[in-house]
Amino acid sequence: MSENSIFITDENGKEIEMKIYLTFEANDKKYVVVYSQDNEDELYSFVYDEDGNLYQIESDEELQMVDEVVGAYEQEK
Repeated sequence: MSENSIFITDENGKEIEMKIYLTFEANDKKYVVVYSQDNEDELYSFVYDEDGNLYQIESDEELQMVDEVVGAYEQEK
């Protein structure tokens, strides 16, 4: 595993290497946006804790905020 990737276990128990696209902090939470090497156009967003555990984003407001951050990041690139 490289420094810019993480492994995520899918619903079937298979580990998938995901590349880190972006990390940021907002509202006292840490977020990571990742993509698969197989499909670089599809981004996945998670909240993560100090131990590196990933949690799905539940609220539409939070997902919208992440989309806005990703959009701003892409405009800066």
